[in-house]
Amino acid sequence: MDTRIYTQAMIASYSRRTAVKNSAYMLPLLQSGMHILDVGCGPGTITLDLAAHVLEGSVTGVDASSNAVETARELCKQRGTTNASFSVGNLNKLPFDDNSFNVVHAHQVLGHLPSKQGDPGPVWGLKEMRRVCKPGGFVCAREVEWSTVVVYPRTQGVNESIALIEKLADNAGRVMAGGRGREFARRAGFNPENISASAASITYTNTADRGWWGENMASRLESSSDLNKAVELGFVAKEEVARMPEAWRNWAKVDDAFYSAIDGQILLLQLAQGYR
Repeated sequence: MDTRIYTQAMIASYSRRTAVKNSAYMLPLLQSGMHILDVGCGPGTITLDLAAHVLEGSVTGVDASSNAVETARELCKQRGTTNASFSVGNLNKLPFDDNSFNVVHAHQVLGHLPSKQGDPGPVWGLKEMRRVCKPGGFVCAREVEWSTVVVYPRTQGVNESIALIEKLADNAGRVMAGGRGREFARRAGFNPENISASAASITYTNTADRGWWGENMASRLESSSDLNKAVELGFVAKEEVARMPEAWRNWAKVDDAFYSAIDGQILLLQLAQGYR
């Protein structure tokens, strides 16, 4: 999906993210005077949470979406956070010098990147994150392993949408494989001995979470330009596309409904001698 334009549904979805819920694996690394870069910061909720952990340092959030950055700046004002800033930027070429940050963080970003010059998106994305990381610093990323998605009940429309997301990712050269984090990091130039990998799960089963996730999926499907492309490519018929959003809304109304997936998490120690 096009991450340069965030719909209101996407902003609402990403605004539920917090550092404790979504980035707990890297919080023990943080020290008060650190300077952190949050890549693909979205509406800034994780970014501003991180700022509270480095009160004598700073956090910079960067996102390709200008309206997401505007939302983040407004939230920053509302919270009264003084050590955080936000700017529009792209992981293709981050607008920062080499060796600029103690920690470079990304949450659910690398899986959106297409392949480039023979490298899968997560590989070249990690290379660029590594470039701006200081010697002795850390690159941290959490990404969904799409093959682990469990949905019940898996109705026709829900099933079709999950399969379509996979097809669209493959067609664009995107890799939604958080379980391959160690491989991607090694290919990005990190020493295997400096790569720590773990996993965390997400689960939506209570009424509030189901309602939010069902509406989130429905809204994304309704607003995605990818779906028009899918019809053009013959991946799906128009009538199939039309029933996918409603399938997720109906799924959310089922008392026994269940959604879960595994995210891969990687902590990467930058080489002591810095980027090379």
